[in-house]
Amino acid sequence: MQALIGVIIALGIVCIGLIIALLVVSLKLRDATKRTSSADDVRIIDGVRYTKYGKEENADGSPSISHLENDIVLQRGVTYNVGKDLKIIPGKYAVLSASEKQDAFNIRIGGIVREVRHGDDIVLGEGDTICAVSHSVILR
Repeated sequence: MQALIGVIIALGIVCIGLIIALLVVSLKLRDATKRTSSADDVRIIDGVRYTKYGKEENADGSPSISHLENDIVLQRGVTYNVGKDLKIIPGKYAVLSASEKQDAFNIRIGGIVREVRHGDDIVLGEGDTICAVSHSVILR
């Protein structure tokens, strides 16, 4: 009878140890997968761009202008085509102002002009066209 009690206690200790180890590993993985920049989590699968990112703003809410390696700068008045083998591939992009003084600006997507704000998300599909109307912008 005492041997059975000893086995149950030993199994309980092993289970508690496994639970603690699982918690430690999950916390380490969570810290390791945190991203410091919005452009860090960009994946291209079958020619389509997938990304996760946050808004690019300063603490006071003003636009934070930065240029990262994978950013695409759209010059004002130039129309760009979207395609798998082109400069801009289909996917989700954050539209950032190229000027700290401009928080809102106009972009023409597929022939329709709309106002967007610094950090807004847009989705571009195969065959779309995009043009910065009011001033240069950055796609991230």
